[in-house]
Amino acid sequence: MESRQRGNSAGNTNAHLAANLRTARQAVGMDLRTLAERIKATGRMMSPSALSKIENGDRRVDVDDLTVLAYLLQTTPAALLTPPEGGPAPAGVPEERYTDEELQRWVQGAVKLTTEDLLRYWREAGFVAAGYIHRFEGILANYDEGQVGITPREVYEQRLTTERGRLALANGRILQLDPSAVPIPD
Repeated sequence: MESRQRGNSAGNTNAHLAANLRTARQAVGMDLRTLAERIKATGRMMSPSALSKIENGDRRVDVDDLTVLAYLLQTTPAALLTPPEGGPAPAGVPEERYTDEELQRWVQGAVKLTTEDLLRYWREAGFVAAGYIHRFEGILANYDEGQVGITPREVYEQRLTTERGRLALANGRILQLDPSAVPIPD
């Protein structure tokens, strides 16, 4: 006889939540028993065993429990749902269609997964990076003229390299999304 399962099986989002929940709980130094007691004080019921099952991915979390857990662990619901870098996309989102950063920003409510909004996001990121590039180039020019600052030159050189990489990433993604787009100059 076949066993029947109610609803859909747990997906990637459940796995992200499980890992993030354990990390958040450990970050505040709380054990499962203490967390269960604090949940009970909110009017909800969840045993240490139930919490362990959630952290192991064997039990799902409803949205009310999600908000209680986020509050008690001093984080946000979005942080608990955010996929790890390099991890699989959340349930229902096509794999390898979006970057890790786009998925993280989507879960956090900073971007919609539409071409138009992703283009807006990457243009903003590119313009910010270009601004930093100009700033750091100016600071390094001052060093070249003999004006030594408090911060070592190598720090600004590293920051310049980082921002050039960020601009290249933004321009690359812009061109993937819209091959006719004009790249952001540095």
